[in-house]
Amino acid sequence: MFSRMFNHVNLIEKSMDVMLLRQDVISNNIANADTPDYDAKHIEFETMFRQAIEDESGFTMKTSSPRHINAVPNDPLAVSPVEVSETWHTMRMDGNNVDVEREMVLQAENTIRYHLAAQQVNSELGRLRLAITG
Repeated sequence: MFSRMFNHVNLIEKSMDVMLLRQDVISNNIANADTPDYDAKHIEFETMFRQAIEDESGFTMKTSSPRHINAVPNDPLAVSPVEVSETWHTMRMDGNNVDVEREMVLQAENTIRYHLAAQQVNSELGRLRLAITG
C-alpha cells in the first residue's frame, strides 16, 4: 500500500537523479570545450522512461520480427539513464564538437526542470503532512 502511495514521489525522485547526472555531463562538456578530439555527451532517458510508464499502465508494444528487442523494463524505476557520445558532428577543426552556447541553454533548462521537480515533491509531502496532522 505504501509503495503505491509514494509511487508518484518515487518517479519524481528517479527523474531528479537523472537530472543530476545530466548536470554533471553538461558541466563536463563545458569543461572540455577546448579539448581536442573531445566528443560531447548527453543522457538518454526520457523515451525509455515514458515507454516503461506506458507499459505499466497496460500499453504493450508488439514486435513484428524476432530481431526486435523490448529493451525497456516494465518498471519505470528500473529504467537506467544511458550516456551517449555525440559523434555525428564536429564543431571545429581540432575534432571537438562541444557547442558551449547550446550546453549553457541545456544546463539552464535542466536546472529549471530540477527546481520544478523539487517543488512538486515538496507539494506532495506537504499534502501528506496535512493529511496526517489534519
